[in-house]
Amino acid sequence: MRNVLFLLVFVNVSFAQEVSLELSRENIILRGIPVPIKATIENTKCKDVIIKSKDAEITKYDDCKFRLTTISKSRELLLSFYKKTGKDTVFVDKKIFRIKDIPRPIPTVAGRGEGEISEETFKSVFSIGRFDCFSEYIHMDFKITEFTIMIVRNNQSIGISRNIGNRASEETKKIIQLVKAGDKVYIVGLKSDYLNEVRELDEIKFDIIE
Repeated sequence: MRNVLFLLVFVNVSFAQEVSLELSRENIILRGIPVPIKATIENTKCKDVIIKSKDAEITKYDDCKFRLTTISKSRELLLSFYKKTGKDTVFVDKKIFRIKDIPRPIPTVAGRGEGEISEETFKSVFSIGRFDCFSEYIHMDFKITEFTIMIVRNNQSIGISRNIGNRASEETKKIIQLVKAGDKVYIVGLKSDYLNEVRELDEIKFDIIE
């Protein structure tokens, strides 16, 4: 009688699970800014989803929702996704995201950007004297710390005034009243305090029309 040997092999098969990460801007994370993200792993409860990275501070604040802040100077951020299974933490997947520096905020005066503006409107709006700036990327308070206003008529300066803070000084308000149609107004030396640094902003130019 022939002896038949049966070899029984146990194979542990694991199936890849889909990892989903929702960002406000697809595949881009802004450097140094807290970014709310939502992460899910296929067939995994939110409470069991874990994200790790050596280049970011990550806190979980609600089920699958996290707050991520980059602490790396690199151009890329590697995030690793894990899930809890009983007492174990199991690696699922990793994803790489681009890190982008925040472009310089855009300065405005009383909510208005550069361009043509009538003499009457200019004097009305600018007499308020509040200088601000905004970013199309994030909602954040960018504090103006310094600016200089210069009025040019026929290629000659008829008034210049440096200001500390984000409001026009009394001297600047007097200069504003000198403005006439045909003048050009330059706001230069703009500086803003954001991300714990004072940074220079682009100048603003206004053409005064009737």
